[in-house]
Amino acid sequence: MPDYLSIARRALEQPKEPRQPEPLEDVLKGLAIELWSDAAGRLFIVADEDDARRLGEPRGTVYTAAEVRRVVQIGDPATVLEIHEWKRSFNGRVREYQGAKRGGA
Repeated sequence: MPDYLSIARRALEQPKEPRQPEPLEDVLKGLAIELWSDAAGRLFIVADEDDARRLGEPRGTVYTAAEVRRVVQIGDPATVLEIHEWKRSFNGRVREYQGAKRGGA
């Protein structure tokens, strides 16, 4: 008969070294997560630009792992919705802000 108490203790033991989470890109590679939102409608999360192209959905409804990281940092749901609406309207990508390049010195 199994010793359930020792099995439970082993299951609860903390590993000697904490496991590092896998990067989202590695977990999602070759896969897509489809989400539905009352506010934003249908959208997908994929690993990268290659997976976004392979999915075959309009780019405005597909978020790469990098785009998701940028959007989840925004604390205001209204701003997130506005970004999603712009992304969908222009079939765009979410990327880091790059200031205007200035000529001269």
